[in-house]
Amino acid sequence: MSQFDPSALPAPLADYFAAGDRRAIVGLFAPDARVRDEGEDHVGTAAIAVWLDRVETRYQPRYAIQDAQTSGDQTLVTFTVSGTFPGSPATLRQQFVLADSRIASLATL
Repeated sequence: MSQFDPSALPAPLADYFAAGDRRAIVGLFAPDARVRDEGEDHVGTAAIAVWLDRVETRYQPRYAIQDAQTSGDQTLVTFTVSGTFPGSPATLRQQFVLADSRIASLATL
C-alpha cells in the first residue's frame, strides 16, 4: 500500500505533518486556535505550544498519513501514529479547520 503524499494536503497541513519535531510548528496555528485532544481543550498559541511540547516529550510521535478528505475549510486526516505510548502504532483521525492559511482548530476524533 502506498503512503499518502503530505504535500497534497492544503497549506499549512502539509507543513504540520512533515515536521520532524511538533514543537516547532506552533506558528502554523491561528492566535486563537483551539486543539481538542485526549479529552482536553487547548486554546491559543501559548496553550498549544505547551500541548505540542507535552505530546512530543511524552510520546515522540511519528505520523504516516493514510488518507485526507477536504471539504471547504475542513480537512479530515486519517493517519498511523507510532511512538512511546501503549498500543503503538495506532490509527487516528484528526479534523482540521483552516482560516486565513492557518490552523483554526484541530480535533482528534
